[in-house]
This record gives sequence, C-alpha cells and structure tokens, in this order.
Amino acid sequence: MVELQPVKGSSNSVVIEARSNLSMTLDRLMAVFAGLCAITLLIVAWPVIMGLWPVLLVALIHLAIVGWCFRLAWRGNWARERIEIDDDRVVVEHFRAGQQARSEWPVAWARVQTEQGRFRDLHVFVSSQGRRQEVGGFLPPRERADLARLLNNALQPRTAWNATQTLRVSRR
Repeated sequence: MVELQPVKGSSNSVVIEARSNLSMTLDRLMAVFAGLCAITLLIVAWPVIMGLWPVLLVALIHLAIVGWCFRLAWRGNWARERIEIDDDRVVVEHFRAGQQARSEWPVAWARVQTEQGRFRDLHVFVSSQGRRQEVGGFLPPRERADLARLLNNALQPRTAWNATQTLRVSRR
C-alpha cells in the first residue's frame, strides 16, 4: 500500500510511505496456527489413547516445523519504506523485520527512474549523483507505478531534471 502522509511542522516536506500488503496480521497468523495445532492434536489423540505414542512425537515435530515456516514467511514479507522529500534532501528509510537502512541524497539532482524487468514487471529507482536505490520492490506492479507517480510529482518542483525524461510508466 502506498500513501502520501502529511508532515507535522514542515509545509515543504512530503512523506511517502510504502508498506507491504500483508493481508494477515501476526495476531491472526498466530490464531490460525493455534487452530491448526488444536485440530492436529485432536486427530492425534485417538492413536495416543490406543497406545501409539510415537504418533504424538511425529505430530509435535511436524507442528514445530510448520510454525517455523509460518514465522519465516511472515517475517520475510514484512517491509516498509518511508521516503521524505524536502527542499534540501531526499531520505529513503527501508525497514524490514529486524533490519533498517537509510539513504540520503541532495534533492537538486535526485530523479525517479523506472525500468521494465525480465518478466515485464516495473522497477522504480531513486537516483542521484551516480548512486541509485530501488524503492518499493516488495509492492505489486500497480502499486509500484503509483509509487513512481507520487515520487515524480513530489520531486518535480524541487529537482533539476525534466520530469518528462525521468518517468515512463504505462499502466496496464
């Protein structure tokens, strides 16, 4: 999800926040896992009562592996980027589960570049003075196009680059 946020205290700053589309919160994921555990243990209860206790051991190992896979999948897909553009600089902060990165460029030479990937997916880059960084790589293609448009509109009055040269996005 890409959204433009108002900045408190500064009328010239623009903040664009891109968040990964996690349809399930961590609490909901834990509820699904608890339900899966309850159903699995109910199914295993009858063989355990009959004396086949190794079935319980196998079920517990299986649930531990499934829980670990859920954790890795949720943490691997959680991401957020905060892009702040003011009169002097462009700051890109990238947050992943347990990681944070920050890049800063002068706004006068910053520009938005888009490229088509191998499978016709759109990649959005912020570049300045020979450096470039991909932004919104975790977003679906349509939201990447929206992010490119928002970035271009926010940079256009502040940068020395011509906006018609920097953004070539076709919406499909």
